[in-house]
Amino acid sequence: MAGPLTGVRIIEVGEVISAPLGVMMLAEQGADVIKVEPPRHGEESRQLSNHRAGMAGLYANCNHGKRSIGIDLKSNEGLELLYELVRGADVFVQNWRPGAAERLRVGEAELRRVNERIIYASVTGYGDSGPYVGRRGYDPIFQALTGWVAAQLNPELPIPDLVRNAVVDKATAYTLAQAITAALFARERGAPGQHVRVSMLDAGLVF
Repeated sequence: MAGPLTGVRIIEVGEVISAPLGVMMLAEQGADVIKVEPPRHGEESRQLSNHRAGMAGLYANCNHGKRSIGIDLKSNEGLELLYELVRGADVFVQNWRPGAAERLRVGEAELRRVNERIIYASVTGYGDSGPYVGRRGYDPIFQALTGWVAAQLNPELPIPDLVRNAVVDKATAYTLAQAITAALFARERGAPGQHVRVSMLDAGLVF
């Protein structure tokens, strides 16, 4: 049976968990997802230690149901190929630090010139401004910053502790999937393509 998002095409350049898991949920609902990765070695989570048949367990767990293509976005040829994919897409998703997409010429302004109706989704660690904007974001750091570590404090063993799971990454992924679906629904009702912005810090705090 066809899923509710059948006919929706998503181009994703996400890495590790926050964006890939969110997009994977949309693939499970019927969206056609094309994952664009660096050529030869692929995205970062393919390379983890439990590597088998070209991918690690984490990669498989966050990317099943997608098609994948290796494209060198730093070459003019690769950039033109990505633009061609975007022309026929509904959604573009990235989870790089602010400014990285613009340096690669795949920021919102560039892609909207290619496809004005595109829904452009960005996942950042700390948002688009502020003193931490340029820092890398990792789940344990966000657990500490948003109170998860303090909430895990056991009175019998008073040592602050992490949740032993990527809880903020996953909360961000669920937030991203819902926000993209809402933007698609709004566009169906006549709204223009929106820029969906999700911060891991915000998602972790809300969750």
